[in-house]
Amino acid sequence: MILTVDDVEYDVLVPAGGVKRSFDILDGKNAGRLTSGRMTRDITGTFYNYELQIYPKIGHYSDYDSLYEVLSAPVDSHIAILPYGQGMSTFEMYVTTGQDTLARKNASETYWTGLSVKFVAMAPQRT
Repeated sequence: MILTVDDVEYDVLVPAGGVKRSFDILDGKNAGRLTSGRMTRDITGTFYNYELQIYPKIGHYSDYDSLYEVLSAPVDSHIAILPYGQGMSTFEMYVTTGQDTLARKNASETYWTGLSVKFVAMAPQRT
């Protein structure tokens, strides 16, 4: 899979089942229970969030390493192109957490793998 973040393409492996998407329908400050017990909504919109499992492709370890550096940078947000529906969509998202595993280390090389990263939408995609 080519994963595009901030207009840069990274040739990485995202395995089957390696993309999880979720949605949150968030309310504003005027939401709550009325004295009757009925809920009143003040819907801000629907936010689409993602969790990805990313692995390096053989021969493309530098793409994986570069992507790790980009995603772990202390910046407000990223623009990512991610699967949505039957195609791909562009989202402005921020990274909340990420982790990976040291696969092996020898005298000249270090191989990391299995990056798990969570993206949260910066703004609602649907209002």
